[in-house]
Amino acid sequence: MKVILCTILLIGTAVAASVIPRIVGGKPATPHEFPYMVSLQWVGMGISQHFCGGSLLNARWVLTAAHCVNALQGDDDIVAGAHSLRNPDEYEQRRKVLRTFTHEDYNGNVGPHDIGLIYVLEPFEFNDHVHNLDLPLRESFYPTGYATISGWGSMSNTTVPEYPDLLMKADLPIQSLELCFEIYDNTPLHNTNVCAGELDGSKAVCSGDSGSPLVKKDSEDGVVVYGITSWTYVPCGTPGTTGVFVNVSYYYQWIKEIMDYYSN
Repeated sequence: MKVILCTILLIGTAVAASVIPRIVGGKPATPHEFPYMVSLQWVGMGISQHFCGGSLLNARWVLTAAHCVNALQGDDDIVAGAHSLRNPDEYEQRRKVLRTFTHEDYNGNVGPHDIGLIYVLEPFEFNDHVHNLDLPLRESFYPTGYATISGWGSMSNTTVPEYPDLLMKADLPIQSLELCFEIYDNTPLHNTNVCAGELDGSKAVCSGDSGSPLVKKDSEDGVVVYGITSWTYVPCGTPGTTGVFVNVSYYYQWIKEIMDYYSN
């Protein structure tokens, strides 16, 4: 088996056709069901291509994976309110990047601390179709139960990707960290990760889901981001494996300090 980041094969390559990334075993979301969801898109020659997901923390800050931040190429768009990649509707909002941040302990490869922030040039306009989610209130907390993933990642559980047009979703069981270390023995798995996915491979994250949020609803029906899609085995959905996510609760102070210091 080979360990890779969900989009690491896209970084530094010239294979643009393999960029547009469904969640394995997922189903289409209702349009604008996830108003906090963003698409990171490379822009060039009049063409926009999705390469990573992210989530809105407020009108100007986007939470994503560090390897997604490192994949930005310059004139990229951060897109909120998207549903169909091929047929954007009137609710879609596009913004340019002003500043980016990656965790200082991230090594640029498969590994822990794969967390990044993007500060957009102009704020998004919040409405019923575009608005933020919440950070966990408890620090260093390992979630349990089921959590929801959304994204435009590949829906294939083979080495040949299949890409959706519509935003997809799936409810994934969170696996214990102890089991995760058994599955990912001798890998970069870290205690700041969360593992989620069906062990039979029927539901899993895949290429293009990187940076996308793993969320749960709180007691007041608010949405809280507990994980950031980071890496998995390939082929995606290999039985006996799970997706690996950054455990956001471990980075609460890091996120807040950057946002407080750099916000205008």
